[in-house]
Amino acid sequence: MDRSVSRRQFLRGISVVAAGAVLDACTPALATFGPKASVASQASVVPRPTSSPKKEGLVLRNATVLTMDPTHPGADAVAISGDTITAVGSEAEVRAAAPNATIVDVGGRVLLPGFNDAHCHRIGDRREAGYDSAETAIEAALAGGWTSITEMFVNQERLDELRALDEAGRLRLRVNCYLPVNYLEQKFGVWFGDYRPHQVISPRVRIGGVKMFADPAWTTEMYMTSPHMDRPDYRGEVFWKPDELTELVRSLHDDGWQLATHTAGDAAHDLVLDAYEAALAGADNAGHRHRIEHVMAVRDDQVLRMRDLAILASFQLTWFGTDPNSRVETTIDPERMPWIGRWRDLLEAGVPAVASTDHPYDDLEANRVPSGGAMQTMAVAVTRILDPGIEPAAWQADQRLSVEQVLPLTTRAGAYATFEEDRKGTVEPGKLADLVVLDGDPRSVAADHLGDVRVLMTMVGGHVEYCAPGFDALCPVVA
Repeated sequence: MDRSVSRRQFLRGISVVAAGAVLDACTPALATFGPKASVASQASVVPRPTSSPKKEGLVLRNATVLTMDPTHPGADAVAISGDTITAVGSEAEVRAAAPNATIVDVGGRVLLPGFNDAHCHRIGDRREAGYDSAETAIEAALAGGWTSITEMFVNQERLDELRALDEAGRLRLRVNCYLPVNYLEQKFGVWFGDYRPHQVISPRVRIGGVKMFADPAWTTEMYMTSPHMDRPDYRGEVFWKPDELTELVRSLHDDGWQLATHTAGDAAHDLVLDAYEAALAGADNAGHRHRIEHVMAVRDDQVLRMRDLAILASFQLTWFGTDPNSRVETTIDPERMPWIGRWRDLLEAGVPAVASTDHPYDDLEANRVPSGGAMQTMAVAVTRILDPGIEPAAWQADQRLSVEQVLPLTTRAGAYATFEEDRKGTVEPGKLADLVVLDGDPRSVAADHLGDVRVLMTMVGGHVEYCAPGFDALCPVVA
């Protein structure tokens, strides 16, 4: 089977997270400035002309800063030098810390860490979303507010492409790569022996961990402990025998790899949790941060087991919304429907979690691709509405998330999930200057209008990579 096969093909084959703002400096381009001012001679009768101080760095002022740092949740201004945040606080504090910086007035708008799509296939499966090139897919991600993405199926061919894009200066966001050991029944083996966990391949390409498939994603095929409602003698498909999976997981764990296992049905969760628990052997999961991808159907006891083992729940915020094409209710009987898409239950139980889109597979059960933007994703998570003409069923409505839950799931949690919390995910001094500016405050916008909130500026490493038309004043070009 061709390793470059798209996941949509896989799913089909199994039937299957400031108007008017101006630059204080009054110089639109802000590309070059004169040398530092000289000190006029005290003996001169006529003062000697001096040049303006050389601009050093950038200050974003008059902002509603959502830092995502629980210890200092808000601020008014941010200073940046090079690719790094150097100061966060009141405008007076920040301007004092960066006296020669270029000043940008954010106009009171919301500024927050760049969004992190912790599970997607934006570049590798770009054609499924209609993108004709990697560059087009990257531009769409940036326009949606994403500054980091995790490509969750990266074989050698795709890794080579990402590295080449970065070397050519065309990879304008950060990418973590997860290397697959299987794809359905097809086993690739440990082909990545020459790579190390968390290895930096190039400035914006990094190895995240290993991807595994325990069972299919499509609800009509997921591996359940009891038969599917519409097929009394059928429990779904599974790709590993218990001993085989346990041995592989233990071997990869011992080699230091983080595992991210695609897991749908409750029986598949038992299989994966057994393997993870055996590998951890009583140790804390914080050192590996093994993940379960999708967590589609989980029982109460499994939620508690994930909490106790500190297994990361990696779920897709647009899945299991209202959808006229959904088949889950024909597959799973009413007694088991509360097991489906339990995002809120997982959080409230204390399971560590991270959220994402799975773009271009944002809509699990329909042959359509939503926009993949961060705010549109948040809107579905908060309302559970994919199709505006359908009201959520009780099992969907019960799992709605709040904006205050979604924001950290799509920022700092994404950094934690890839062991990068020391360099991104919050707006703090010393972190990377990966930032976005929104034209509305998600915390105060009505839930049914969250998807209308626009990304006005996306910055990666102190460089503006996306600027909404008409908002050039928010998008400085700093030498």
